[in-house]
Amino acid sequence: MTLKATQFFLCFTSTLLIAPVLAGDSVLFQPITNTETQLIDKLPASDQWPGWCGVKIIQKSSPATPQKTSTQSCYTTTDGQRLAGTFELNNTKLSWRNGAFQPFVVDLEKTQSIGPLFIGEQPTTQTDTVFLVNNDRIDGFIESIDATKGVSIEVALPITSKETAPKKEMTHIPIERISEIQLTTKIKKPSGWRFWLIDGSVVDADSWSDVQNQCALKNAHGFTQADGATISWSNILSMSPNSKTITSLARCTQKAISNTDTQEPRLSSPVVVKKTMPAAFDAIPIDLHGPGIFEFSLEQIGGTLSASLEVPPQLRGDVECRVTIECGGKVVFQESIKQESNPLQIKVPIVGNKLIVKLDQSKRGAFGCAIRLSEAIVISDSCGTSLQPSHLPPNAPAKPGL
Repeated sequence: MTLKATQFFLCFTSTLLIAPVLAGDSVLFQPITNTETQLIDKLPASDQWPGWCGVKIIQKSSPATPQKTSTQSCYTTTDGQRLAGTFELNNTKLSWRNGAFQPFVVDLEKTQSIGPLFIGEQPTTQTDTVFLVNNDRIDGFIESIDATKGVSIEVALPITSKETAPKKEMTHIPIERISEIQLTTKIKKPSGWRFWLIDGSVVDADSWSDVQNQCALKNAHGFTQADGATISWSNILSMSPNSKTITSLARCTQKAISNTDTQEPRLSSPVVVKKTMPAAFDAIPIDLHGPGIFEFSLEQIGGTLSASLEVPPQLRGDVECRVTIECGGKVVFQESIKQESNPLQIKVPIVGNKLIVKLDQSKRGAFGCAIRLSEAIVISDSCGTSLQPSHLPPNAPAKPGL
């Protein structure tokens, strides 16, 4: 998509930075692997990373209540990075303000969306879309965003009986009337190290180092005017050297189906409810309300499902049902969940790219048939192995005859 005058200033301050503390005194690091779980108080250097696909950072004590900020939205790039913040008028320039990075210019051709924190399936809109605060929407072609005109979007007018083709006109929408902006830019794959932050931001960098017990990012991607940033370990939820080896189950396409084999009646269809909040690896809580069958289409073939299975907090004292997880036509997990059940940590193998969760045998019908999957991620079988280049470098020697 070609945009005209499609740059605005994204400005960051240092609100995420705090006084250095020893990482081992404030946080622990939990490596993510296909097998055992361990806790350590120090990470190896980025160029000496062992066979982990990521690390979750655990607070040793409950963090202090964060101060309220004006952060209202997230700026999402085409490679999946998110930058939490809010619009700000700086002289005649429209800026985006929140913490950790120096000011830099962002090209709207590399922008996926600007709006509330969103974690889940990717939007499939065919046009640029502006959502208004009164719940209306305008579809068309976004030409520019600036402080004076707001969002300039070209829209098609209704066709009259005498016209053979629709006419188009430019509409200008003030920023204060907009709740969300979505652009039909081409989605790109992430690269390098990925970091998930406590404010909902997701940032990528070439590498990192521990500097005075803080995480110093090297060459933060997309931040053209800043080589990197330094962030307190306590402000990082998780990190991964290759985010393609970890997939949040919440991001996978899912559908809920009524189970006709069960006797529990349900007045409405089974539903999937997600709690949108900053989470390590974007693994937000997923509530499944049955009875029913829940099918997840995974982004990769094979791997390991790691999750915490528990009763949704609002239904404690009422849930009593059976949970079955199937993969590749086989049952890989089955357990009866009761109101007094403690959270279950599960790790089950996945075959193929389909995962099916069944809820049935409820003692209280639909009301008592629900579970929550927290920290649900799919760990790739290639965890800990570097990806091989898809083609030889330009000057690489090649064997004759190949």
